Amino acid sequence: MDTFLNHKILPDFLNRMESLILLGGEEIPSFTRIYKHEELIAESSNEVEKNSDSSFHSEILCLRDAKEKIGTRYLPECLLITSLEPCLMCAGTILLSRIPKVIYLLPAKQGEGISSLSIETIYSRNFFPELICIPAEMSKEAFKSFFKARRKKFN
Repeated sequence: MDTFLNHKILPDFLNRMESLILLGGEEIPSFTRIYKHEELIAESSNEVEKNSDSSFHSEILCLRDAKEKIGTRYLPECLLITSLEPCLMCAGTILLSRIPKVIYLLPAKQGEGISSLSIETIYSRNFFPELICIPAEMSKEAFKSFFKARRKKFN
């Protein structure tokens, strides 16, 4: 793993994520950042509930923001780091954006995340990012707490 990731990006990401978790809220605690080389380009949290739109995942919002800031369709020199393995919808957007490296802190269930994409899908795109899972207890606990509170609220 990149030394820079160990010494700057990951600790900074975790600190920011922790501050967002403490705020709580109605949104699933998904948080995403995109870096170009060593520079933070964009960050987003889920806004599905806020916008009543299931496409407002943190990864997609972050990709849109990064592309707008850089002024390009592709992000070949960027790194995406996120609290939860990107879902299949986000995976498609990541592939089409040509992000070369995706780091996530909590794997999705089998068949629900980017790591579950079929060989056919990967070959049809002629591109696939390096996937790195760095398990983080903070991310696991944030999601467990969020869903426990949701079940309590709706039961």
